[in-house]
Amino acid sequence: MKPDEFDLQLMDEMSQLPPPAPEVHDYTPWQASIRKIIWGMVLVTFRFEFFYLQYLLPLLGATLLYLGYRSLRKSDPWFTLCWGLSAFLLVIHIAYDILTATPIMAQITQNTVLNNSLTALMVVANAMILFALRAGIRRRFVSVAGVKPKDWLGRGLVAYLLCLALALWSTLEPATESGLFGDSITNDWLYYGRPIAAIVLQIYLLVCIFRQSESLVGQGYDIVPAPVRVPGKRFVLGVFLLVLLASLPALWLSSRLPTGEAREVTASLAGEQTAVRDHLIELGLPQELADTLDEAELTRCKDAYAVQTGSWIDLNLTDDTVPQTEGTDLLVQLDDAQARFSVWLVFLPQGQVRWYYFFQYDALPALRLQEQFSLDVSSNDAHDDYTAALLWQEGETAYLSHPQVQLAGGQTAEELNEAQQWWYEEELERLGHLHYAPYFSFSIPQKATMLGGYLAYTADASEHLERENDYPYYDFTHLFLRRQTSLLHYPFRSIDDLGGLGSLGAYGPIRSAYGTFEYSAPFPQ
Repeated sequence: MKPDEFDLQLMDEMSQLPPPAPEVHDYTPWQASIRKIIWGMVLVTFRFEFFYLQYLLPLLGATLLYLGYRSLRKSDPWFTLCWGLSAFLLVIHIAYDILTATPIMAQITQNTVLNNSLTALMVVANAMILFALRAGIRRRFVSVAGVKPKDWLGRGLVAYLLCLALALWSTLEPATESGLFGDSITNDWLYYGRPIAAIVLQIYLLVCIFRQSESLVGQGYDIVPAPVRVPGKRFVLGVFLLVLLASLPALWLSSRLPTGEAREVTASLAGEQTAVRDHLIELGLPQELADTLDEAELTRCKDAYAVQTGSWIDLNLTDDTVPQTEGTDLLVQLDDAQARFSVWLVFLPQGQVRWYYFFQYDALPALRLQEQFSLDVSSNDAHDDYTAALLWQEGETAYLSHPQVQLAGGQTAEELNEAQQWWYEEELERLGHLHYAPYFSFSIPQKATMLGGYLAYTADASEHLERENDYPYYDFTHLFLRRQTSLLHYPFRSIDDLGGLGSLGAYGPIRSAYGTFEYSAPFPQ
């Protein structure tokens, strides 16, 4: 026998030998698809809230679901439906991860109708995928003996529906109630029992999915694998690259805030306004601050008869540090930026007091993204007529803009729970609502070499004009200067979330510097 004939005969005999069972299962047309579907469901169902896994794993799971159904889409109408639904879920997960790098996701979450509608849509899509997968398996996978595989997915579908019922029950009948210092538990059994039951049901769902996979081993099949153009690994890589490449510019664009309509400061003041400015300087307002007031502000102050300031106090008694001052200014450090605060009161007729809160950067930061100037004012008097201004220098040219003042707080009694109404009873009686906390957010222009600004409002202190009120005029305010100190932070954190709040802790990439101003003196007559 010639060598070539021997090799051919040997190969022919070997081809008649059955390969081991695991190899047979690995090479059946549906096994790889079912494996992707199972792992996709696992990753989409369970979430881990650390190391960004709450974003990465669901996206990977949705991608695996799509790849699994992509190969089966021509085998059965049920699998075609699964493929379409999995494509929809994949698009949703891609959009979710990209929008998480923008403030749009927070807006969707805060919109109850939109958020609940999208959640319901996702829930229905997941339930339909489970139902269609079960129907497709029972139609296409038949055992050699003609017996259908055990219906584990039917049990899993029931477990999934029970999880949804628990979630709906928790929403309609919560086991907590809002209090003055947060939520309190009203029913321990429901508060702890429902989450435990949901976890058990989700684990049982996964067990059913794995058991269904095992029950298909050794089954006959009627599957027509659909050809694909993009290999699975390249598709997964492409999805993650798409999210990454879209998230980076989204983070950058979302972190750049408008400064308001800017105008070049070139025109000189009219004679009357110049006289008002000079009068304020004579009363004690520093000239460099008086020069920042535009025509509208000078008009507000034309009848001023006194200008005064107060002092900076230290509310942190846990260390030996004290507020760093320079004259009447408070010096603050925020990452690589240095700034100063200054507060002045302009007294007007009929007991009206115009409060001016100035800030000025002595050293501008290198990274110029989200910035915010915010006040946490007292509730002693009613406030109105809020204004804000930003002034900066670009070369030899000065610019002025008036950012829109945002107001936090202001809740009425109807918007508060019983405990909060009791706590704020005096404030509600005096003002009719909780006090407002003004703030404005902005980004420093890239070409700016100097920048400062102010927040202002008018306080009604007319009660101090009454003769029987011989006690000093007292008020205090917490000032906050906040900024984003890094770009590559995911998910996006909006600096507006901190507006009007007295929070000093880090909020994602956002850091805060603060000072507490106090005024106490006889009311000028």
